[in-house]
Amino acid sequence: MYSSISEPIEVLAAFRKGRTEPMTFKWGNRYYQVKKVNMVHTERRGCEKSVIFSVSDDANAYRLSFSTESLTWRLDEMATL
Repeated sequence: MYSSISEPIEVLAAFRKGRTEPMTFKWGNRYYQVKKVNMVHTERRGCEKSVIFSVSDDANAYRLSFSTESLTWRLDEMATL
């Protein structure tokens, strides 16, 4: 079951073949290495477009969002695998 987080994060991302791929993110004082990008889609909230990344590491699944307007990242949700 996913827990709502909705907090800003810092993300190190790679840009390959026209795609964005989150590699690592920092939430609080801890770094999380993304092992797998499970799904990517876009959402619109009014005029703002966000790219949503469902990613996972060895222990958890995360929903990260990138705002194309403000160029900021958020950790929206987290679930224990």
